[in-house]
Amino acid sequence: MNNQYKKLSEALKKSQQHCLEIQKSEEKYRHLFEKSPVSIYITDRNGAILNINQACVNLFGYASSNLLCGKSIETFFVNPDDWKQYIAILNKNGFIREFETRLYHKNQNVFDVKMTAAIRDSLTGKLSGYEGFIIDITELKFNEKEHLKSEEKYRTVLENSLAGIYMFQEGGKFSYVNSRLIKMLGHGNDHDIIGRPFWEFIHPEDREMVQKRGLAREKGEIYPRHYPFRIIKKDGSILWVDMRSSHATYMGRPAVVGNFINITKIKQAEAQIRDLSRKLIDVIEEERKSLAADLHDEFGQALTSLRFDMEKLQQTFTDETKEEMRICNRVIAKISDLAEKIRTFTSKLRPDLLDHLGLVPTIEWYIKDFKKNMPQIKITFQAMGFKRRLAPNIEIVLYRIFQESLNNVLKHSKADQIDIKLTCSHPKVIFSCRDNGRGFKVTENGFPKEDTMGIGLLSMKERTDSLNGRFDLKSAKNIGTIVRVELPVLKDNKNEKDTNPHC
Repeated sequence: MNNQYKKLSEALKKSQQHCLEIQKSEEKYRHLFEKSPVSIYITDRNGAILNINQACVNLFGYASSNLLCGKSIETFFVNPDDWKQYIAILNKNGFIREFETRLYHKNQNVFDVKMTAAIRDSLTGKLSGYEGFIIDITELKFNEKEHLKSEEKYRTVLENSLAGIYMFQEGGKFSYVNSRLIKMLGHGNDHDIIGRPFWEFIHPEDREMVQKRGLAREKGEIYPRHYPFRIIKKDGSILWVDMRSSHATYMGRPAVVGNFINITKIKQAEAQIRDLSRKLIDVIEEERKSLAADLHDEFGQALTSLRFDMEKLQQTFTDETKEEMRICNRVIAKISDLAEKIRTFTSKLRPDLLDHLGLVPTIEWYIKDFKKNMPQIKITFQAMGFKRRLAPNIEIVLYRIFQESLNNVLKHSKADQIDIKLTCSHPKVIFSCRDNGRGFKVTENGFPKEDTMGIGLLSMKERTDSLNGRFDLKSAKNIGTIVRVELPVLKDNKNEKDTNPHC
């Protein structure tokens, strides 16, 4: 009897302990249920709300759970079809995750939610009801809509831009191109371009230049932020573009973003202008040559004939005509002086040496004459790499630039030291003139201010451009000025043979 009592007592204690644990667990569950920041609901099998936590009460805008209990959750669905779909999936699978729908607030405002639920079974295994969570995603949906609007706006801007816009990343491969660039390159869609290296589309003669400038920009060195070069279209034709680019980060990886502007028509117009300029320069030089020849022939012969006549007249004088003899001598001296001035003038217009002996001997003659008139200025000249003469159009352009360089030194520089170098290094010839004069401040376009710049510098650049050359001008206050000119000696058309291998 005592043993049975003990067993019964122990069973009772275990039962009481179990009840306490259940009570604690229930209290813990209820605490989590009530204090959870996530909206939790429990309904019967018809959807009537049996219990709801405070977060869910607040979500629907009610004062207490008593005002919601008994209401069917179906009545809060904005779209009745969503409720039917919700129940169908829940009954089929036994649970439902992240079901998005829209619910009514107490004040009939609509908000977006994401619902998660599971079936509650009774002890007999029959459907007892449903329980789950509700998460308000109204703000998230609003941000998604705004993001889509923003994305659509920028996509519209990019796709309808007049410039070809691109982005390339790892290995310099295109990761994005807009419609304008696809059309510019002559392709049908972006699949023909995405994933291909940027360098494939650059003209072979321009690749090294573009690559050097890209690397220099990465290192922070000073280079033009935009510059022109040629790209190759799908059909093999060439397009001139002006590129602007910058470094960026996209999806956590470094990228280059930029755009191409089609400047082919501008380049064609520039080529026409250069052609017209070249023709104008040729006409001017031909006129100078003709005028110099006329002065030399007509006036030179007339003055020579006049001198001979004066010398014959001089022979007729006697001791009684000494005054007439002195007058005759003065006239002969003036004739000689006038003849010398005409020779100097015709040499400046178009020196015979340039046509007969070439550029280097002509420059040497000019410097020799320059030293006679300006002995206070020290001038040095070096010519390197000349095995034969340059083409006449190149010689005359370099000679005129040389003349204008010395003229600018005399007029503006006030230098006492001039160093001139002429180098023929195939396939180009390089001229440089350096002085130690007072210099000037160079503006962004590489020239002095417009109000201080004469026609000389412009004419030098114009002559250089007419032969597709490069003109550089560097100067600094009280340090001096450097004029540097590069002219190509190859034919513009590569299909033509180089008939002028001068160096």
